[in-house]
Amino acid sequence: MAKKILVPTDGSERAEIAADFAIDLAKQLDASLLFVSVVDDYAPAFAYDLESGISSDINEIIEKRDRYVRESVDRLLEKAKAAGVPAEGKVVEGNAWEEILAEAKRSGADQIIMGSHGRRALAAAVLGNVTFNVIHHSKIPVTVIPIHD
Repeated sequence: MAKKILVPTDGSERAEIAADFAIDLAKQLDASLLFVSVVDDYAPAFAYDLESGISSDINEIIEKRDRYVRESVDRLLEKAKAAGVPAEGKVVEGNAWEEILAEAKRSGADQIIMGSHGRRALAAAVLGNVTFNVIHHSKIPVTVIPIHD
């Protein structure tokens, strides 16, 4: 039975659906949650600039991206708190699937719950690339929440 559940988030509505499932499950299991968002330095920074589009100031873009990522984790922490579920949040840099698995190991998580697709869903026809790699490289159970548009 899971005692610590890692929930990756990219701030998308899809990730929030998976997080809602994880919060409900954690409450039933008396488990804690770890929300993790990975800032992919290889992805274009403007991918995170949802409010105003592309900016010519790279520092402004990075600042907005970092703020967006932190706010998405904080939003999930508030949801968990409102449900009475202990939770912590973390923002890390690197390759998304590798950092998700590294954080699962570092934190002692015994389950991962994630959506079938994240923000880059259009890039994968059947299963998101990050989800695919997490499933195939994880040493702990991975629960994938199907997301249908």
